[in-house]
Amino acid sequence: MEIDSGTQLSRRKLFSYSVAEFPMSMASAPVSLFIPAFYTQDLGLGMAMVGAILMLSRLWDVVTDPLIGYLSDRTKTRIGRRKPWIMASVPIVMISIYFLFFPDDDVNEAYLLVSIMALWIGWTLFNIPYFAWGAELSSSYSERTRITGWRTAAGLLGTLVAISIPAISQELFGWGGRSGEMIYMIGIAVLFLTPVMVLPSLVIVPERRDFVPARMDIIAGLKIMWSNGPFRRLLFAFVFSSLATALSSPLFVIFVTHVIGDPTAAPRVVLGYFAGNLLGIPFWVWLSHRTDKHITWLCSITLMGLMFPQFLWLGTGDALLATFLLFVVGIGGGNLAVVPASMKADVIDLDSLESGEDRAGLFFAAWSTATKLVAALGVGISLPALAFMGFDPGTVNDPERVFSLRAWFSLVPVMFYLASAALIVGYPINRSRHAEIRTALRDR
Repeated sequence: MEIDSGTQLSRRKLFSYSVAEFPMSMASAPVSLFIPAFYTQDLGLGMAMVGAILMLSRLWDVVTDPLIGYLSDRTKTRIGRRKPWIMASVPIVMISIYFLFFPDDDVNEAYLLVSIMALWIGWTLFNIPYFAWGAELSSSYSERTRITGWRTAAGLLGTLVAISIPAISQELFGWGGRSGEMIYMIGIAVLFLTPVMVLPSLVIVPERRDFVPARMDIIAGLKIMWSNGPFRRLLFAFVFSSLATALSSPLFVIFVTHVIGDPTAAPRVVLGYFAGNLLGIPFWVWLSHRTDKHITWLCSITLMGLMFPQFLWLGTGDALLATFLLFVVGIGGGNLAVVPASMKADVIDLDSLESGEDRAGLFFAAWSTATKLVAALGVGISLPALAFMGFDPGTVNDPERVFSLRAWFSLVPVMFYLASAALIVGYPINRSRHAEIRTALRDR
């Protein structure tokens, strides 16, 4: 059985493919939101050192991401070229999550570094083949947005469940609001659900067989990729918009603790963001079917750029208002989780026309590397910057230092949203241009 890349996928196949993202997102949310606070506030590691470790550990991805993408494009087995890598990733992800989420009390910096690096490697083995596979499931301009929409919705549901578990526990039992408690509950759920939810995609969803194998060496392939002007533009626009989020995410729990003044409110407040993500996805998918994808991107960036400065006015007891602001920001974020990935698949078509090969793995590897470096820069810049300004998450800070936290969280992201918008205005691969590319590919 093979995928016909020109037709609409059945809901059964869409669900089976997308559900694998559920447990991965369950784990990724606490890694970005709660691990920095857990290892600094709860376990006592230095904030600057934790920021440096989380940043430096991602540098290894500069090597592993292109390598896995390159090898994935060249893999040929009876079950496909993407599935073997996904199967290999599951035990690595589970073992590394166990050690990262359930550390001993006397944990040190080396322990954090090894655990987080192992997790990055496991996620690389999963994400690059998995997303490349998604791009290959359809050649349709609109159907690709439908696929990324389903996958993103599954991931957001995983994130919402991850956040809801400690939030509900906190409300019912008074336990689960602190970073260590949240990490513990989410970790147990992820370890159980990962093998259960990855299996349907491997069993039910077939891979394409009508691809042109990649043959050129990795250096030549990267040169052709870099010469792809729309890809460069799309990549940098995504980097800037992602950096806006990455600079604020590691400070979220710290912001709630020291600005809003409630160290147990984080899971309830962050639910607003992911609920907005989930509710926004159907709207952005609908809008992208009726206009060009980059237009919807500009709309979402505008919305997020207008909302972030409002966090500057929050103070003690404003948990409900923070939840509402995050909800609106999350609606815009739902677009950035769906549409850029769909646009990336369109760019890969242009590369296939120019290179004569199907190299989705290498493109997703470059994208993944950039995304991970952005996440590393976010935590590697924000935590040391606050430490430099004299802010200490382990103590009571004076109003001036609390304002420095509030200002960084609220205003710095806006600059990067503006940079992203400047790049995406007039993006060249719209619906009509993509139709021309697909016609040329068929004629070839």
